[in-house]
Amino acid sequence: MDIAEKIIKLRKESGWSQEDLAEKLYVSRQAISRWENGTALPDAQNVLQISKLFGVTTDYLLNDDYESDKDIPAVQDATQENECLISKKKKGHLIAAICFTVAAFCWLMIVSSNPTGIELGLSCFSLALCSGSAVAQFILFFKKR
Repeated sequence: MDIAEKIIKLRKESGWSQEDLAEKLYVSRQAISRWENGTALPDAQNVLQISKLFGVTTDYLLNDDYESDKDIPAVQDATQENECLISKKKKGHLIAAICFTVAAFCWLMIVSSNPTGIELGLSCFSLALCSGSAVAQFILFFKKR
């Protein structure tokens, strides 16, 4: 897909007319038409503005082999690294949730052994804290991204 097709695609995805895009880039509608027809190319400054406006990279716009930003090697590497970090974070939440659940169970055993006075108060507080933390960790584990 060449730059002309990409500009058309991005403009239409945004629901803009050629005139709308021209106003946003401070160029004429005829300039947009020439870019989209392939009879002219936007200059470097306009390519940069188009990339910022549509939230794509200039690499995507200028390289005919790229169908989306995800085709760019640096973006692929960053995406894989991000997915790895998310996976590690989710494992951490699961481990923490299990630990807090075990701690809450242990505190529940202490509370059920008839502690007196301050022991009961501290035990109930600790049980509530562990239970709340376990619930929070489970929510973070099951949360999408």
